[in-house]
Amino acid sequence: MYVCGGSFYEVCAYLTGYAQASSDSPLSGDGWGLFNDIVCAACKFPSNYVWPYVLKECSRDDDEATERLRSLLVEYTERSKTESPGEIMQDVMARASSQEEGEPEKAWRRFSRALYRGRREEIEPLILGHPDAEILWEGAYPDDVVPLLDEIAEAYSVSQVSGSEEDGNVMIITPDFGPMPVQLVEGSWRIDARKIINCWKANRNGFIQQAGNADDRAAQP
Repeated sequence: MYVCGGSFYEVCAYLTGYAQASSDSPLSGDGWGLFNDIVCAACKFPSNYVWPYVLKECSRDDDEATERLRSLLVEYTERSKTESPGEIMQDVMARASSQEEGEPEKAWRRFSRALYRGRREEIEPLILGHPDAEILWEGAYPDDVVPLLDEIAEAYSVSQVSGSEEDGNVMIITPDFGPMPVQLVEGSWRIDARKIINCWKANRNGFIQQAGNADDRAAQP
């Protein structure tokens, strides 16, 4: 009744305005940041994401995103009446971290390790086919850097945020590239690496363009 078409982002905009204007709402003041952290923890996202994006990424459509928001908001509002922010956050994080990694997450970790080393024979079976996939194994990090990257990667959680293993399609949240689709193909989980490939292509093209501009400037009298 308070939004026009009722889209998820309209609901988010309404709540944002209400929280900013109110002085006694659970979302007012520090409550806004706490609710953001709770949503991120509940959905297994890093806390540097914003809750509207998190809920949208975790849901199949606006209706599901709005229902997730309603459920989390009701829980947060009720618990904030009797529990401290620290107690709420600790419980939410404990529930989120209690789930073990599934096969899609394990596939990502194998892919990440292979990517650092530029190993085609390990990368190729772990990704969906792509005409520009070779960019993923064109280079590798220095040998003395790779173990440090492995250590950093292992310190971060990798979690499923939407989809299901039963359906063969899941979305995982990764520390390096954010949400990444993973599909089950002939019994093996494969990463949809389009985002990474496009990012690396853009970086490479940018470097080539910069080098070309530098050459042009050097050639000028």
